[in-house]
Amino acid sequence: MDNNKRIFHAGWIIDGTGRPAENDCIITIDGETVLSVNKPFPGAVPPENMTDLTGCTILPGLFDSHAHLTISGSFDSEIRNSQITDAYPFAEPRIKKHIKDYIKFGVVAVRDGGDFHAHALHYKMNYHSLKDSPVKIYTAGNGWHKKGRYGQLLGMYLEPGKDLAQAIREKYKPGIDHIKVVNSGLNSLESFGRETSSQFSLDELRRAVDAGNELGLKTMVHANGYEPVKTAIRAGCRSIEHGFFMGDENMGKMAETGTVWVPTIFTMKAYMEYLSGDIARRDVAERNLEHQLQQVGKALEYGVTIALGTDSGSPGVFHGPSVVEELKLLMEAG
Repeated sequence: MDNNKRIFHAGWIIDGTGRPAENDCIITIDGETVLSVNKPFPGAVPPENMTDLTGCTILPGLFDSHAHLTISGSFDSEIRNSQITDAYPFAEPRIKKHIKDYIKFGVVAVRDGGDFHAHALHYKMNYHSLKDSPVKIYTAGNGWHKKGRYGQLLGMYLEPGKDLAQAIREKYKPGIDHIKVVNSGLNSLESFGRETSSQFSLDELRRAVDAGNELGLKTMVHANGYEPVKTAIRAGCRSIEHGFFMGDENMGKMAETGTVWVPTIFTMKAYMEYLSGDIARRDVAERNLEHQLQQVGKALEYGVTIALGTDSGSPGVFHGPSVVEELKLLMEAG
C-alpha cells in the first residue's frame, strides 16, 4: 500500500455538493486527493490500515465568509472599544487565539472584513505562514465608509469631496484580498425594519467596484435595507454582507447577476442574549432574526448563492462556535 494513501470508514459523509449526506462509506485518500468514496463490500475483510470513523461525520473544511479577527466578540463595551483601536502587539495574540478557535470547529479559511489599523493584514503578511497554517486568511485590510457614518471600526473613512475610487487606488496595500465598503448603517434595535440611507451613490460605488477590479480585487459591501442593497447590486459588487430587509426585488436581481449573499443570521440571535434584560430591544432583535430566516428561504427559491458568514467579533459572536450556530440557522431556513 502506498504510504501516502489513507483509508477511512466514515459513519456519514457530506461531500459539499449539496447532495444528501451518505452513511457508511469507505473513503480512500492519496495525499490531498480523494481517490474514491464507496460502500463497504459485504463480507470483505477491512484493510489493516483503515481508520475507524464510523461514529463520525466527515465533511469538507468550513469557511467563515465574514469575520473580524481582531475583535473577540466580548459583550463588554470597554473591552470592545479597546480591541478596535489598540496597537498591534495587543492584537496579535488575540488573532492567534481566534485562529486556534476556528481550527477546533473545522474552519480552514476566514474572510476578514477589515479592522481599524489593518492588523489582520499585518498578521497575514508578517507573522502568519499561510503555507503551514491549517487556516487561510483573506482580508480587506481596512474597510471604507463616509466620515460621520457607521463603519469607524474598519478604519478608512472618506472625507467630504473625496473620490472613493481614487482613495481605494491610493490606499491599496500588498496582500489585500478584497475591497470592503460600508453602504448603510446597522440594523435598528429600537424600531423593526428601519432603513438607513445609502452612504454612497450608485456612481460612486460603481467606480469603486471598477477600481477594485483594476487591482484584481472583488468588492464586498455591507448593506442593509432596500436602497443600500439595490445600489450595491447595481454597482456590480461581488457580495452583499448582512442584507437585512433587502426585499424580494433585490433577491431576484442577485440571482440574475450572480451576486453572493452572506446573511450573518446569528448576529441577531447573539443580540437576543446580549439584550436579555432589555425586553423591548430584545424583541426587535428576535423579529429581525425571524425576518432574516424568512428572507433566506425566499432567496433559495430565487436561486441566490448564499455563503456562510458569522460576523465574528460582533457582540456575542465568537470565532469558531458561531460557525456552527450560523450553519444551524441556515439549515433551519432551508
